[in-house]
Amino acid sequence: MLLPRLPAAWDGFRILQLSDIHAGAFPALGAKVAENIRDLKVDACVLTGDYFFARRTPTTEVYAAMEGILGAVDARHGVVGVLGNHDTIETVDLLESLGVKMLLNDVWEIENNGASLCFVGLDDPHYYGCDDLPGAVKKATADAPKILLVHSPELAQGAAEHGIDLYLCGHTHAGQVCLPGIGPLVLNANCPHRYKKGLWQNGAMVGYTSRGVGTSGVAVRFNCPPEITV
Repeated sequence: MLLPRLPAAWDGFRILQLSDIHAGAFPALGAKVAENIRDLKVDACVLTGDYFFARRTPTTEVYAAMEGILGAVDARHGVVGVLGNHDTIETVDLLESLGVKMLLNDVWEIENNGASLCFVGLDDPHYYGCDDLPGAVKKATADAPKILLVHSPELAQGAAEHGIDLYLCGHTHAGQVCLPGIGPLVLNANCPHRYKKGLWQNGAMVGYTSRGVGTSGVAVRFNCPPEITV
């Protein structure tokens, strides 16, 4: 994808996005994801929320799944993540103990040949409503390209107005269950339909809404396969 403000120093930068893992629905999920990403060499890995299948999922199950997944990540600059609507504040400590840089309305800035790239990470806007887009953007270097990590696509309009270049999210599962001739039954996001799955654009801002790795509600997908995105 082409980002107009991206300096030449970042041309070809590869990001692995994992979203909506929902560990606990399938005991073998962590091992299967690890198997699929083990040979991927990327510059950064981003996690866009929902690590728990349900808020009552035992933390030990989530830790085991995430430990296996993160052990298979080969990302030159490391792993950065945000929370989703299935996650509690304790998830921050869990993932940081596994080496993830967690962003709660904060910025992670990296440099290459004197050029900065800012990852702006927000708390969950869908259920908890703890997001602070204006406050987080103020922490970023003004003229640096900005990649927004947020669980839901529901902030797409505000993000474009705040100069975000790339918006990476999940949450919708692209419907999870999609009936022939009808499409997704539920997308569960308060935003225009075009932001709810796949690649989209709002002005100069490019966005991508992942179908996600796991499932929520029921451990079923139909006509909507899971997704690991580079």
